[in-house]
Amino acid sequence: MASTYTSSLQIQQIGNGEQSGTWGTTTNTNMALVDQAVAGAVTITMSNANRTLTQTNGTSDEARNMVLEVVGTNSGVYQIIVPYGTGGAGTGSKMYLVSNNTTGGYAITIGYASGSTVSIPNGYIATVFGDGTNFFSANTTSAGAFNVNGTLTASGVADVGNMSVGGTLGVTGASTFTGAAALNGTVSGTGIAAYMASPPAIGGTAAAAGTFTTVSASSVSASGAVSGASVSDTIGNVRNIPIEAKSTAYVLQASDNGQCISITTGGVTVPASVFAANNVVTIYNNSGSTQVITQGSGLTLQFAGQPTSTTGNRNLSLYGIATVLFLSPTSAVITGAGLY
Repeated sequence: MASTYTSSLQIQQIGNGEQSGTWGTTTNTNMALVDQAVAGAVTITMSNANRTLTQTNGTSDEARNMVLEVVGTNSGVYQIIVPYGTGGAGTGSKMYLVSNNTTGGYAITIGYASGSTVSIPNGYIATVFGDGTNFFSANTTSAGAFNVNGTLTASGVADVGNMSVGGTLGVTGASTFTGAAALNGTVSGTGIAAYMASPPAIGGTAAAAGTFTTVSASSVSASGAVSGASVSDTIGNVRNIPIEAKSTAYVLQASDNGQCISITTGGVTVPASVFAANNVVTIYNNSGSTQVITQGSGLTLQFAGQPTSTTGNRNLSLYGIATVLFLSPTSAVITGAGLY
């Protein structure tokens, strides 16, 4: 029976009855080739072209080595081509540790003449595996905790759980947080310094360098003091009471909450089921004659400070002022100066 060679490492398998008196030499050669496959390292030089690894049966070659130190100069991305095993396409499984030390700044790829390849960035080392048809990255997950004692550089990080960083996390690109981000230490960097020196607009309002001149939002919550020249809501400056002038009979609207209605003619009607509890409207009689404040249908308008319960329409003397506080959509209390 003639000698054959293994499909992946091309190690000679002596046929029965062959190499009488010389099989020891072949066996020693085989052991050296196994050593090469397990721990051997070879330098592969590239020069602006794909590079096919040498492969021979039963003797030392490039493809059998475990470590590929790739050097040379490239002006583009080129491939390290791994030969198939002795059985052709679909044979020749092999693991490699590949170091891309080429100059020019380009990645290299490694794979068979066809099938998928693995890209190795310039200046990086990768562990790859070929199954005879395709090449794969050999390190795509960690079965347990994964500790990095040096610098971790990633082109993309997707964390579906909680990610905790006990030391310094350096980010040179953009970071997007879809959930809560808890920062218990100091956040610093040239990008953050530039951001805070000239912050972007909030709510569509441009801000001056170092400060936010205007904050526009549906709600603003602060545990400490909020200071500024003015604080406004949808009605206006919260330190002022907006005055809305009316010259004909007027029925209060929900938008009048927090405002003062200045009436000159026709009086004011306070309707039911328009305002919510805790809403407040001020009415000012800006005329030289009495104005009537009408209790709307379905509303109980209680006159404050009376010896007995007093509800109904009220009169507001010339230049008098009254305040209506809503206890519920259908109940309110009224008080003021010049009110009777």
